[in-house]
Amino acid sequence: MIWNTKTHQFTATICHRTGTSCPAMARTGRELAKSILASGRSATRDIEIEGSVELAYCKNGCTAKFRARVDEVRLYCGVETDAQMDLLDTFAELMFGTDFGILPSSATYNPPCAMLQALTISEIDVAEPDFCAIL
Repeated sequence: MIWNTKTHQFTATICHRTGTSCPAMARTGRELAKSILASGRSATRDIEIEGSVELAYCKNGCTAKFRARVDEVRLYCGVETDAQMDLLDTFAELMFGTDFGILPSSATYNPPCAMLQALTISEIDVAEPDFCAIL
C-alpha cells in the first residue's frame, strides 16, 4: 500500500498474520515521521532515533522496531527486540528499493510480519518539472 501526505510518501506491506493492511503500523509510522521531521527542523538534520514500540491497537499484539531519520522512517513489525537493525534495513531495501541486492539466508529465518517505510518529500520533488510544454 502506498499513500502520500504533504510531507511524506508511505509504503507499507500487508501483514502476514492478518492478511490485511495494519492501521496500527500506519498510525505509528505517521506519528514517527511527524515527530522526527519536527525535531530535525529544530536540531541538526543528522538526528536519528532507534527503538521498539508495542503496537497497542494491533489485534494480535505486536512489537515493532523502528529507525527514524529526518529523510526516512522504517518500522518493522513482529520482530524480536534484539533483531539486528542492519539486517532489517537490508531486507527493507530488497522490498522497497529498486536496486539489486543480496541478503544472507539466515536473515530471512524470522522476517518481519509487516514493514513500513516513510520517505520525506523534499522541496525538489514538489517543485515545477524540469521541462516546459510548448502550446
